[in-house]
Amino acid sequence: MTHTGCTKRALIYMSIRAEWQKLVADGELFRLEPLPGDPDERTVLMSPEVNELLTKQMPEGPDANRRSRLLATLQGIVAGRRIVACMTPFEAREAQVGLLDPIDDAVFDIRCQDKPAIRVFCRFLEKDVLFAATYRPRSVSMEWMDWLPLGDRHSKEWKRAIAATKRMWGMFFPAHEPVRGECLRDYLSKATLE
Repeated sequence: MTHTGCTKRALIYMSIRAEWQKLVADGELFRLEPLPGDPDERTVLMSPEVNELLTKQMPEGPDANRRSRLLATLQGIVAGRRIVACMTPFEAREAQVGLLDPIDDAVFDIRCQDKPAIRVFCRFLEKDVLFAATYRPRSVSMEWMDWLPLGDRHSKEWKRAIAATKRMWGMFFPAHEPVRGECLRDYLSKATLE
């Protein structure tokens, strides 16, 4: 905005909440709705890539069942079900959500533990609001996914998935940093450490 005689423009800052709500309203991001009858206690925002994974047509069978279990995991997060999380990279055994290495990147993965496992890579926009950026098969190639399995925790595929998450964050939220908390309660309510 300029006024007569002024040459500087006013900087208009949009809060991250207003920004993600606008991205959802504009159809650029997708908000996962709770199941009918479930509470809406957390927010899972999905990139077009993750949304397509969860909504594309698939024939009945093991792959469709695996995808349905991943969707159920994400809907459990939305409903505010208790989450077990690990804040120490490489230490998770049963956690549904884990902080990845390097910690300073503030990238987490959501773990659908059914074999073969699927990982959804995410960052937090604010407490109880996460942005699901991308996904990968954990250890076994899946015909219906376009990604190679992550494999060993030091593999190039892990690094690529983390880089893709950060890149997608920059595309959607270039003016904002993800949450970088000191402890689990900075990210999630109703969560316990593994």
